[in-house]
Amino acid sequence: MARRPQHGFALIEQIAAILTIGTASAIALPQLAALQTEAASATLQHLTGAANTAMLLNQGGCLVTGHQPEPGRCRPVHDCADLTTLLHGGLPDGYAVQALSLPRGAEGQCQLLHPASGHSASFTGVGTGN
Repeated sequence: MARRPQHGFALIEQIAAILTIGTASAIALPQLAALQTEAASATLQHLTGAANTAMLLNQGGCLVTGHQPEPGRCRPVHDCADLTTLLHGGLPDGYAVQALSLPRGAEGQCQLLHPASGHSASFTGVGTGN
């Protein structure tokens, strides 16, 4: 009697494949978590750079207009949290700015916060407008 060719995998081959996938997953997961932390930190640093730039550009526009509010040129900034009015689209979800009063012409160190990760970064706030 002729033997038919077998199709499929033996049980030991299936177990070996599952163990290999499990080991690879156990190695990859901590690295993925580290990447998420690095990404959150990099995003915070980029937002801080954007905040500095937005504040300085707004200050320049206000100096040109004599601190008179003008769309696209000078927006009043009386508090660090006014940053959200300077950034197109505001701050991304999950980020916040710590309140700090900024009288016209005064500079202050504002804090950009990412509460989920516990990270924060400083940017220079400049009080502008009337």
